[in-house]
This record gives sequence, C-alpha cells and structure tokens, in this order.
Amino acid sequence: MILTARPVILMLLLACLEGVDGSTGPGASSAEATVASSGSAVEPDRYVGTYLYGGTDAEKEAIEAAIDHATRGMPGRLIARGELLKRSEVRPSYLIRLDGRGNLSIETPGFPPEVYPLDGTEVPFRNKYGDELRARLRFVEGALVQDSRTRDGGGTTRFELQPDGKTLLVTRISWSPKLPGTLRFRLTYVRGS
Repeated sequence: MILTARPVILMLLLACLEGVDGSTGPGASSAEATVASSGSAVEPDRYVGTYLYGGTDAEKEAIEAAIDHATRGMPGRLIARGELLKRSEVRPSYLIRLDGRGNLSIETPGFPPEVYPLDGTEVPFRNKYGDELRARLRFVEGALVQDSRTRDGGGTTRFELQPDGKTLLVTRISWSPKLPGTLRFRLTYVRGS
C-alpha cells in the first residue's frame, strides 16, 4: 500500500510545495492576507545587494519543527517531510538587483535566477526541482514580497530589510490543502560588504 500511495503523495507534494518559495492562500492567517493585500511605495534600490545567511542553529532547527507541524498526522508524512526539507533548505545567500528595465532579480548559487517585473505582473517560473509555478513580486508595507502558486498550493517569501539597512529577515510561508498545517519559518541574512 505504501508503494501505491507514494507516487500520488509525491506528485501532490511536488505540485504544492514549491509554495515554500513564493502566495498567500486559503491556509494563510488574516495577518498574512493583510500583508498580501495592502501595498506601499518603497524604493527598490534600498534592497539591492548581497545578503549572506547569518542565522543560528536555532533558526535551522525551527525549520524542522515547522515541517513537523505542517505534516503532523498526514498519510505519507515521511515522504512529505523529506520533500519539504529539500525545498526549505537554507540558501547561503541572496543577491538582489535591478536590471534597469523595470525588473528585479533574486539570485542564489545553485538556484535558477528569479526575475520579476516591479509592477507585480505574475510570471511563469520553474524552480531547481523542476516544479512549475506562477510568481510575482511586489512591495508591501515596506517589505519585498514574493508570492507564488501552483495548481495545488502556494507560498510567500517576505524579505524585510531592518532599519539598520544591513539585516534582512526572510519569512517563508507555504500552504496546501494537502498539508494539515501551514509551514512558516524565518531566517536572518546580513548584507555583505
């Protein structure tokens, strides 16, 4: 029975888990819905730069706890947990830059570059695992917010530059009707010199 269920569970997870990198959906809290719906003007130049992971072991452990919460009680939990762990890996760095043509790119070694129009237009995107999604980027309440969705879920990554201009908090949220819980965690990055 596990062998029969495994391909189905894996297919569902691949369809929904890319949301770790990207939309607010039915599983999101009202606070997340507010973040996704209220905008404000921000200078994109403020975010341009390279940010290196500067978090702690406790942050990394919190990812595993969040995954345990999101998969608690579901059939095929071990498979789901493995897929979520893979897609929730801590990126060593983010390079955020403007191309001068109205686009902002987010780049990380080992990941395909993500290029988004600053006007919030949704664009197709394929992640490093081959998952296909639709994603958009916008500024919300002073933060850079990346929303993405698949046929079966979605997610939000919120980049929030702190007042010191050096610390970047990255909050990742992923939801799917196939997961019993919403996956949420926050990581700390520091602007490189």
